[in-house]
Amino acid sequence: MSFQAKSNLAMFVIIALVYGLYFAVILSWAQSTPVEDIAYQPLLVLTVVPVVVLAIIAHILLAIVRPSEAGQTDERDRLIDLRGESIGGVVLAVFVFGAILLAMVEAHQFWLAQALVAGIVVAQLAKEGVTVFFSVRGS
Repeated sequence: MSFQAKSNLAMFVIIALVYGLYFAVILSWAQSTPVEDIAYQPLLVLTVVPVVVLAIIAHILLAIVRPSEAGQTDERDRLIDLRGESIGGVVLAVFVFGAILLAMVEAHQFWLAQALVAGIVVAQLAKEGVTVFFSVRGS
């Protein structure tokens, strides 16, 4: 597996774990508190910090383990990344359309924000997952 594929796999795991925890907390709050009273913004901002820190640590460790591969990409890696970006873009568009529908039915801004965050997260997971899949599969 290439350095790029390992990087994508690390990001997939980091994003899934950190934002999985974010959504678990947010949805548990939504079950017990009216959404108008939920201050989700500080948690959302703070969620970015562990993603960045864990990504830096993961990439440093990957570079230490295989320094000769660090930062090297080839044409195949770039094409696989483009495929992942394309699929991630489609996923994001679907979630944005869902958020537009929520706005049209005048859902609370809490749900609009969560739909958009979920769209960004799921799109990134799709991108990273597709990239790892095609890197391992050999296409």
